[in-house]
Amino acid sequence: MNIAEQIIDWLFRERLKVDDRWSYLLPTGFTWWAGDFAQTIELLGEETGPNGEPGYLLCVRTEVLCELDLTDAALEAINAIPMRAASMAGPVYDVHARRLDLWSQVRVTDDNGDWLRHLLASAAVAQLAEVRVLAPALADATGALLATSAHPESGPRSAAAEMDTAAGRYVSSGDLPCAWSDAEFRDAADVAGVPFVSASADGPRFVAEVPFGDATSQCRIVGDQPHPLYGSGLLLLQSFPVDIRRSHPPGVEGPPESDGVRLALSLNAADLTGTPSGYGLGSYAHADGVIHFSGFLPNAVHRPGLVRALVSSSAARAQAMAARFVDGRWDADRYSLDPAVLNRYLEQRREAAPVIERPRGCPMMRAKTGG
Repeated sequence: MNIAEQIIDWLFRERLKVDDRWSYLLPTGFTWWAGDFAQTIELLGEETGPNGEPGYLLCVRTEVLCELDLTDAALEAINAIPMRAASMAGPVYDVHARRLDLWSQVRVTDDNGDWLRHLLASAAVAQLAEVRVLAPALADATGALLATSAHPESGPRSAAAEMDTAAGRYVSSGDLPCAWSDAEFRDAADVAGVPFVSASADGPRFVAEVPFGDATSQCRIVGDQPHPLYGSGLLLLQSFPVDIRRSHPPGVEGPPESDGVRLALSLNAADLTGTPSGYGLGSYAHADGVIHFSGFLPNAVHRPGLVRALVSSSAARAQAMAARFVDGRWDADRYSLDPAVLNRYLEQRREAAPVIERPRGCPMMRAKTGG
């Protein structure tokens, strides 16, 4: 059993305590209902690291809205609530289903799986809470419907599972001061392998500049800016000097604000459903003409070394963003939110697409099927 299979099994049986009656197994994971919104946890794919070590892309996604059209008003609401106030997940729009989901994704290996599994579990619990709290307001602001659903055989739950309200622990821990010490912020200024242009720490605040073509990407990790839902914790805010006007196909016009939000949503699709450029625990957003990535870790998930891990992740994200927008590798059509553009791209790629073998099934599915 590889590390990804171990984590999926641990989440199902131990951490989330999933009830068989309110879940069903997938070839590489499971879908379950803690309340009225379906959540899926699964293995998306496998990668090989630079030294030949295997890595696995694990995701958590929770359905939020359906029948959603991306009007300018809808984009403004999505940018203001789940994007700019992101914690450990970001919204992703399914163009064909017209559905908005919250996504978290991490790359797990044998080296990081023992501790990263706990962050993934926290992201799953946080998604359940955020959907329950934020979805009604988003539905009102966007004109969409709540993406509530029920188990295909057992029907709707008569009472929510314990995990549906487990994020209350994150809220209560947020009444305390930041769980990360000043020393942890100072320690982040010398992370090996990060090409800092500058880096400094002052109390519970770390600020660094990393290369972004001829410019720099600023990374701020602070412990003195509370989250609107979770209170005290660790805020990550990274900015990228991207020219939004050059980020979409020629001839596509629109108000600058909606262009920026569309780009941020497309970047969420690229990083949270495809190959992550850093830890996929947060969201891109647009503000004041700038593309940002932000995330927030509540006090309750404190772990020594997380500030350093976030710094390394931010440096990798800056490198990937520079490849996209400085080196010109951003494929706008592939992640377009326009159905016509996306359909044309998929049609052009269909014949040339290689046959991809699905990853091996999770141990729960193998046990059930006898395979």
